[in-house]
Amino acid sequence: MASIPLGEDILLARHGANIVKLRQDRKNRMTVAHLRGGATDTASNLLTAPVPALTPAASFTQGAARYLNDEAEISRGEVRSLVKISLGFSALMGIVFGGLVLALYKVGGNEALQSLSYMGASQ
Repeated sequence: MASIPLGEDILLARHGANIVKLRQDRKNRMTVAHLRGGATDTASNLLTAPVPALTPAASFTQGAARYLNDEAEISRGEVRSLVKISLGFSALMGIVFGGLVLALYKVGGNEALQSLSYMGASQ
């Protein structure tokens, strides 16, 4: 069974019954189709190799460089805003938690705090 050059399949898919003659251009590794009406079309007989994927280190380096040059999908200003919001929320939650612990101490004393730490250790 003879193999069919890749270009023939491509040209058959493009033009089908409109192809009058197919010829191989071995020098350029192409298939040439002569079509009805005198037109010609060509297709490569080679598959192009996929671009190798970046290693994780190269991908990280490239992403960091894009971020530092402010070319990334998320800008440096957006990251700064997100950090400020996160720090503010963390501080607020610390104050709330500290207030709850202080209120628990005022109401129940040391025993209430010890029961709170005992409940956390049993889970």
